[in-house]
Amino acid sequence: MIKRLTLTDEHIKLISLIRLEENEEDDNTFYIDLDNPYELSGRLQDLALALGYYDKMIPGTEENPEGGSFPDEIEEHLLEVHKYIVKNLYDIETLVHELAFKGGITPGTYKYVDSKGSWEKEA
Repeated sequence: MIKRLTLTDEHIKLISLIRLEENEEDDNTFYIDLDNPYELSGRLQDLALALGYYDKMIPGTEENPEGGSFPDEIEEHLLEVHKYIVKNLYDIETLVHELAFKGGITPGTYKYVDSKGSWEKEA
């Protein structure tokens, strides 16, 4: 089986913000909260800040209790980038760990081939 991951600069920005949480019931394990996997508050405006869209916030919404609002196309894009990471988190984590000693990850497409048991950059 072959798996592919395509990562953009935006994906990599969020990957660098992934937060490991300590498991309070077991000192030997960690977890990643899939609802808010980043070192952010979990509000859309923090995703926008991290990805460079904060200036697109709809004026006057900054003080909303749930955070500022964004035009629909910006909101959809922010959530799309986030959901791609959450959906592929296991593969992303294995990729990051495997390539850490090979120069890290950069934007592009990565391929994992079961028979080789490793990730490689495709494009």
